[in-house]
Amino acid sequence: MSTNRIPVKPVPAGPDFKPARQALPSPRPSVASSAERAYLRIEEAIVTMEIQPGSDVNEAFLSDVAGFGRTPVREAVRKLCFEHLLVVKPKRGIYVTEVDPVAQLRLLEVRREIDRLVFQNAARRATPEQRRQFALLGENFRRASQAADKMLFIRNDKEFNELCLNCARNEFLTDSLRSIQGLSRRFWFCHYKSFDYLSVTALLHAGVAEAIAYGNVNLVSEATERLVDSAEGLARKVAAQQGVLAEHEAILPDPAAH
Repeated sequence: MSTNRIPVKPVPAGPDFKPARQALPSPRPSVASSAERAYLRIEEAIVTMEIQPGSDVNEAFLSDVAGFGRTPVREAVRKLCFEHLLVVKPKRGIYVTEVDPVAQLRLLEVRREIDRLVFQNAARRATPEQRRQFALLGENFRRASQAADKMLFIRNDKEFNELCLNCARNEFLTDSLRSIQGLSRRFWFCHYKSFDYLSVTALLHAGVAEAIAYGNVNLVSEATERLVDSAEGLARKVAAQQGVLAEHEAILPDPAAH
């Protein structure tokens, strides 16, 4: 098994910044709708491979997974289709999409730019309370790294994504990131163990969260590049392992042509 040893540059603590020491509040409303709670439960089940890629499912099955009736589940399915985790096939039911390393590499071309914009906007626009939440998320990511706790990481990653979108205050960026974040999370969860990526990924997320907390846009840009470079490194390793990396390389421009 190979070990990923990407150096993680720590974010310097600002002299006047003192994060609050209380439980991390959710960026979502305290009383989520049934549809929202159904969505969160099904999304986590798909991302963590509890529901396997390529599975055929139906509303009754998803209702059992979510613990809600069919009306909130239908709304959850609509959102998960937008996120490319589910596909509704007329007269054939609901299908869980496959995990594809070549598609993931294409996705990361887009994610690199979207993450940069979302995280920079969050650093500029977050309120003092939101900055405290980012600081606490950074602490949680570091705990997940130290304890090698995959569920602590994946749940804080979801909170981090939602908080970033709330702070960015741009509906077009929100729609763009939502359309790819579930696929990225599932790809990582599917393959992190094979290449020892839990600790480094959690630390890289901590670096971004802390940079946003301090409002340092330059540090946010640097931390974002390291995070997406790591995600791309994982995708390339998986593609090479599966013998499909050449398929991605074939669509890259020929340097000799310029």
